[in-house]
This record gives sequence, C-alpha cells and structure tokens, in this order.
Amino acid sequence: MVKNKRIEPWMSVAFLIWIRYLGYRIVTKGFCTEFIPTYTSKNLPRGASIDHLGRLNKQASKLFVEFKGHLGVA
Repeated sequence: MVKNKRIEPWMSVAFLIWIRYLGYRIVTKGFCTEFIPTYTSKNLPRGASIDHLGRLNKQASKLFVEFKGHLGVA
C-alpha cells in the first residue's frame, strides 16, 4: 500500500464530508484533526488524524485509499 504523504485542500474537504457520512466525529485538537468513531465497530479504525500540514497517519491513510476507490480516482 502506498502511503499518501499529503492531501490536497479540495480533496480534504470532500474526504472530511465522506468521513462524517461514515460515522466519524471530526474533532480539531491543536494542530491536528482527529476522527473519532461515533459507535464501536471493527470496520471503523480508531486513531485516524490529519496534521496541520495535511499529512495523514497510518489509519487515515487507509481511509483515504478507500475514499479514492469510491471516487474512482485510484
């Protein structure tokens, strides 16, 4: 799997809308945006975040790859 190093601003907005639709709560803490699942499920990874420079951590990168698959951009 290729790690996404940075996320473009226009893709970031669409990604956050999609994350919200999946059932995540979006919380901004300091310089990063965290995704907290609203309900417990094995299919919703925990601990995903995007820092202020647009870099994704491992869990957010997995979600972003799935997001790009839904867009057909893969």
